[in-house]
Amino acid sequence: MNTHACTAFRSLLICTVAAIALGGGSAFAQTFDPAAATASPQRNEGVLDRVRPDYDATGLRDGAFIILPKITTTLDLDDNIYAGSTTKTSDTVVLIQPEVTIRSDWSRNLVEAYARATFDEYASNGSENTSEYELRLAGRYDLGDASNVNGGAQFAHLMEPRYLTTTTQNVRHPVQFDLTDLHFGGVQVFNRLRLIEGVELQDYSYNNASTVLGAPVLEKDRNRTEWLESGRAEYAVSPDTSVFLLGELNQRSYKLKPPSSLYDRDSNGYVLSAGVRLDLSHLARGEVRVGYLNQSYSSSVFRTVDGLSLHGKVDFFLSPLTTTTVTADRSVGDAADPRASSFVTTNGGVEIDHELRRNVILLGRVFYARDEYKGIDRQDDRWGARIGGSYLLNRNIGVSVYYNYIDISSAGLDKINSYRVNELLVSLVLQR
Repeated sequence: MNTHACTAFRSLLICTVAAIALGGGSAFAQTFDPAAATASPQRNEGVLDRVRPDYDATGLRDGAFIILPKITTTLDLDDNIYAGSTTKTSDTVVLIQPEVTIRSDWSRNLVEAYARATFDEYASNGSENTSEYELRLAGRYDLGDASNVNGGAQFAHLMEPRYLTTTTQNVRHPVQFDLTDLHFGGVQVFNRLRLIEGVELQDYSYNNASTVLGAPVLEKDRNRTEWLESGRAEYAVSPDTSVFLLGELNQRSYKLKPPSSLYDRDSNGYVLSAGVRLDLSHLARGEVRVGYLNQSYSSSVFRTVDGLSLHGKVDFFLSPLTTTTVTADRSVGDAADPRASSFVTTNGGVEIDHELRRNVILLGRVFYARDEYKGIDRQDDRWGARIGGSYLLNRNIGVSVYYNYIDISSAGLDKINSYRVNELLVSLVLQR
């Protein structure tokens, strides 16, 4: 999109927000996701969404606030911890994740805080030990029955698992980074018409790494700031079906420029799409949108990436005890390899959740994805599966067992290692 078009579209988004604010009745999203912003009371209820009064945590009450503490301990039997192609190293990993949610219990308005830490301890490969933490704060101020304003902030110190194709391979320690996120959104309803605006600022800050031989690996050239804007107009055709138009803008600004980095990887992009959202009683709920995406780069070395944009998630209710979820997506992501401008990922999956008993939930999932890199000769095919279930002993104790399989196949002159990972995870959840 050229500068004038970007400016015009951004002005339209800003004007939409101004009209909403001046109109005196707006409902603002808690997250940047426009679909979440438009969520209304749904008739259908998935297996994982279902309230279980005998097994759900009640929390601790402190005045008008509810405190929900939780700790999850997981035993992970992993047969390929380094995501190796020919040589595989297996290990037993203990993951401990304490977390707490503090939420207001007012009849109107909402304040919520969330904190978690995750510690990974390897039995035989201590150099892989990592720790993560995350802090989130969100609030909503209700202006009326269908109107509110809200926003949120997040800071997290995270680790990229080695089995991710978007991380750097063959480094001594897993790559770690900090993520800071601020978001704000708005929704206004005019009879059957719903207008939504969202803005989000994300900042990524990576730590440099080193190879197994001690040579430095530059990761700070991935440090960037992303500014996202979204505007959506949705019209309710009937109580269970609505159609919408969606426009999204993004600006990705990298902090290192040549000669400190190989290329200038700054870019601007947009997505224009149309879709349908539905909630058909006892049949299906979800939304599907199809459109056009465009990502243009500051460096003349990189070509503009454009083509089909796709996003869909639909839950099918085969019976009150079984929910089948079908997902699909096509989007542009930034690559870890500094020689590549980006990659286009096309993926889809199917998940089946079954309530065997009120406190026994079974799950099966399979997914496939293809990542096509731009600027280098590389194509990755990813597929995997997950099967297992959870057993809720009571509202304070739960046990889950899952088996994960990941298969990565990379091709091209700039391909990465191809590998397979098998994991068996057994978790104990304690909550109040």
